[in-house]
Amino acid sequence: MKNSIEAGSILISKPFIEDIKFEKTIILVVEHNKNGTIGFIINKKTTIELHEILNKITHNNLEVKNGGPVEENTLFFLHTYPDLIHNSQEIKNGVFWGGDIEDIIKGLENEEIKPNQIAFFMGYCGWEPHQLQAEIYDGSWIVHKIDISRFNETINWSQLLIEIDEEYKVWATAPTTCKIGGGEIHLN
Repeated sequence: MKNSIEAGSILISKPFIEDIKFEKTIILVVEHNKNGTIGFIINKKTTIELHEILNKITHNNLEVKNGGPVEENTLFFLHTYPDLIHNSQEIKNGVFWGGDIEDIIKGLENEEIKPNQIAFFMGYCGWEPHQLQAEIYDGSWIVHKIDISRFNETINWSQLLIEIDEEYKVWATAPTTCKIGGGEIHLN
């Protein structure tokens, strides 16, 4: 397995990661440079819909994902519309992040932006320079490559982990809690 990080890489939390907020997460890295690393958790949903955050949005079925523990009250987005959403930054292979929110509102209203080609996140994941590399070295993360146009698909952490290495199967399918007597124990 390669430990080289770049924009477009994904990070898969290893089983029993110490930081519980990253348990069973898949993170798409959108920026990696000398200033640090930024990414979004792509496999954790919230109960929030976009119209609850942006009252100008009339679509009431656009979900918002939990992007990470940094700036959890800030909306971020990934998309494939650089011509419609100005001030976007390309991640890789035609997938972009950020841009003007007014362009998104207009594009959704005009149906120029399709819900399956844009994803919304509350918060992000961030690492200082060399912090992520240290966490990878310590065994917290697996660095992997996927077709990043899958950013809006439901990607199952356990299945992806097993695809990468069959040896993870026993850990990927293990429960994170177990019942003992009348209580629960968190296995982490």
